[in-house]
Amino acid sequence: MRVRAPQDLASGLLIAAFGLSALWMGRDWPTGTLASVQSGFFPRMIGTLMVLAGAVVAGRSLLVHGPALPSWNWRPLAGVTAAVLAFAGTVETLGLVPAVLILVALGNLAGQPLRPGPLALLGGVLAAGCVALFVWGLGLPLQVWPLQVWPLWVSP
Repeated sequence: MRVRAPQDLASGLLIAAFGLSALWMGRDWPTGTLASVQSGFFPRMIGTLMVLAGAVVAGRSLLVHGPALPSWNWRPLAGVTAAVLAFAGTVETLGLVPAVLILVALGNLAGQPLRPGPLALLGGVLAAGCVALFVWGLGLPLQVWPLQVWPLWVSP
Protein backbone atom coordinates (compact mmCIF):
# COMPACT_ATOMS: atom_id res chain seq x y z
CA MET A 1 0.00 0.00 0.00
CA ARG A 2 1.04 3.54 -0.62
CA VAL A 3 1.33 6.12 2.16
CA ARG A 4 -0.79 9.12 1.25
CA ALA A 5 -0.25 11.15 4.42
CA PRO A 6 3.31 10.76 5.73
CA GLN A 7 2.71 13.21 8.56
CA ASP A 8 -0.22 11.15 9.85
CA LEU A 9 1.83 7.96 9.56
CA ALA A 10 4.65 9.44 11.65
CA SER A 11 2.15 10.74 14.22
CA GLY A 12 0.39 7.39 14.46
CA LEU A 13 3.63 5.50 14.91
CA LEU A 14 4.77 7.93 17.61
CA ILE A 15 1.47 7.63 19.50
CA ALA A 16 1.64 3.83 19.26
CA ALA A 17 5.26 3.86 20.46
CA PHE A 18 4.29 5.85 23.56
CA GLY A 19 1.44 3.43 24.18
CA LEU A 20 3.75 0.44 23.85
CA SER A 21 6.22 2.04 26.27
CA ALA A 22 3.39 2.57 28.80
CA LEU A 23 2.41 -1.08 28.42
CA TRP A 24 6.01 -2.20 28.84
CA MET A 25 6.63 -0.04 31.92
CA GLY A 26 3.47 -1.30 33.62
CA ARG A 27 3.89 -4.94 32.64
CA ASP A 28 4.71 -6.15 36.16
CA TRP A 29 2.09 -4.12 38.00
CA PRO A 30 -1.12 -5.85 39.08
CA THR A 31 -4.24 -4.62 37.29
CA GLY A 32 -6.92 -6.04 39.54
CA THR A 33 -10.52 -6.02 38.35
CA LEU A 34 -13.01 -3.29 37.50
CA ALA A 35 -14.43 -3.64 41.00
CA SER A 36 -10.99 -3.48 42.61
CA VAL A 37 -8.61 -1.45 40.45
CA GLN A 38 -4.91 -1.75 41.28
CA SER A 39 -1.81 0.20 40.28
CA GLY A 40 -1.30 -1.35 36.85
CA PHE A 41 -4.84 -0.77 35.59
CA PHE A 42 -4.43 2.84 34.47
CA PRO A 43 -1.11 2.42 32.59
CA ARG A 44 -2.41 -0.70 30.87
CA MET A 45 -5.68 0.92 29.77
CA ILE A 46 -4.06 4.17 28.64
CA GLY A 47 -1.29 2.25 26.85
CA THR A 48 -3.83 0.08 25.06
CA LEU A 49 -5.91 3.09 24.04
CA MET A 50 -2.80 4.86 22.76
CA VAL A 51 -1.75 1.85 20.69
CA LEU A 52 -5.25 1.64 19.21
CA ALA A 53 -5.37 5.39 18.51
CA GLY A 54 -1.93 5.22 16.90
CA ALA A 55 -3.06 2.34 14.70
CA VAL A 56 -6.14 4.31 13.62
CA VAL A 57 -4.10 7.41 12.79
CA ALA A 58 -1.44 5.38 10.96
CA GLY A 59 -4.09 3.38 9.10
CA ARG A 60 -5.84 6.57 8.08
CA SER A 61 -2.59 7.73 6.48
CA LEU A 62 -2.97 4.93 3.94
CA LEU A 63 -6.46 6.04 2.90
CA VAL A 64 -6.63 9.84 3.09
CA HIS A 65 -4.32 12.33 1.39
CA GLY A 66 -2.46 14.59 3.78
CA PRO A 67 0.58 16.80 4.14
CA ALA A 68 4.14 15.58 3.75
CA LEU A 69 6.60 15.57 6.61
CA PRO A 70 8.08 19.03 7.18
CA SER A 71 11.83 19.51 7.24
CA TRP A 72 13.36 19.41 10.71
CA ASN A 73 15.00 22.41 12.26
CA TRP A 74 17.68 20.72 14.34
CA ARG A 75 19.09 23.82 16.02
CA PRO A 76 16.26 24.32 18.57
CA LEU A 77 16.13 20.61 19.36
CA ALA A 78 19.89 20.39 19.89
CA GLY A 79 20.08 23.65 21.86
CA VAL A 80 17.28 22.81 24.28
CA THR A 81 18.49 19.22 24.72
CA ALA A 82 22.05 20.38 25.41
CA ALA A 83 20.80 22.99 27.88
CA VAL A 84 18.69 20.52 29.86
CA LEU A 85 21.42 17.86 29.91
CA ALA A 86 24.02 20.42 30.99
CA PHE A 87 21.75 21.64 33.79
CA ALA A 88 21.12 18.09 34.99
CA GLY A 89 24.83 17.33 34.92
CA THR A 90 25.98 20.48 36.72
CA VAL A 91 23.32 21.36 39.29
CA GLU A 92 24.74 19.01 41.94
CA THR A 93 28.42 19.71 41.34
CA LEU A 94 28.48 23.41 40.47
CA GLY A 95 25.39 24.51 42.35
CA LEU A 96 22.05 25.99 41.35
CA VAL A 97 23.18 29.47 40.26
CA PRO A 98 25.96 28.37 37.85
CA ALA A 99 23.75 25.57 36.49
CA VAL A 100 20.94 28.02 35.71
CA LEU A 101 23.40 30.39 34.03
CA ILE A 102 24.74 27.52 31.89
CA LEU A 103 21.16 26.50 31.07
CA VAL A 104 20.32 30.02 29.89
CA ALA A 105 23.53 30.33 27.86
CA LEU A 106 23.04 27.02 26.05
CA GLY A 107 19.31 27.58 25.65
CA ASN A 108 20.17 30.84 23.92
CA LEU A 109 21.69 28.79 21.10
CA ALA A 110 18.29 27.25 20.31
CA GLY A 111 16.84 30.35 18.67
CA GLN A 112 17.88 33.78 17.59
CA PRO A 113 20.66 34.64 20.05
CA LEU A 114 20.16 37.52 22.47
CA ARG A 115 22.74 40.23 22.93
CA PRO A 116 25.06 39.70 25.93
CA GLY A 117 23.36 42.36 28.08
CA PRO A 118 19.80 41.01 27.93
CA LEU A 119 21.14 37.45 28.14
CA ALA A 120 23.04 38.24 31.36
CA LEU A 121 19.97 39.99 32.78
CA LEU A 122 17.77 37.00 31.92
CA GLY A 123 20.25 34.58 33.49
CA GLY A 124 20.55 36.66 36.65
CA VAL A 125 16.80 37.04 37.08
CA LEU A 126 16.17 33.33 36.49
CA ALA A 127 18.98 32.29 38.85
CA ALA A 128 17.69 34.63 41.57
CA GLY A 129 14.15 33.39 41.01
CA CYS A 130 15.25 29.76 41.28
CA VAL A 131 17.11 30.44 44.53
CA ALA A 132 14.13 32.34 45.93
CA LEU A 133 11.61 29.69 44.91
CA PHE A 134 13.42 26.41 45.46
CA VAL A 135 15.93 27.18 48.23
CA TRP A 136 14.15 29.82 50.30
CA GLY A 137 10.49 29.20 49.43
CA LEU A 138 10.34 25.42 49.27
CA GLY A 139 13.37 24.76 51.46
CA LEU A 140 14.93 22.25 49.06
CA PRO A 141 18.46 21.21 50.06
CA LEU A 142 20.11 22.47 46.89
CA GLN A 143 23.69 23.63 46.76
CA VAL A 144 23.52 27.25 45.59
CA TRP A 145 27.20 27.86 44.83
CA PRO A 146 30.07 25.49 43.97
CA LEU A 147 31.88 25.51 47.33
CA GLN A 148 29.48 27.31 49.68
CA VAL A 149 32.14 29.94 50.41
CA TRP A 150 29.89 32.69 49.11
CA PRO A 151 27.89 34.90 51.48
CA LEU A 152 25.78 32.94 53.93
CA TRP A 153 22.67 35.05 53.30
CA VAL A 154 22.15 33.15 50.03
CA SER A 155 21.88 29.76 51.74
CA PRO A 156 18.77 28.70 53.67
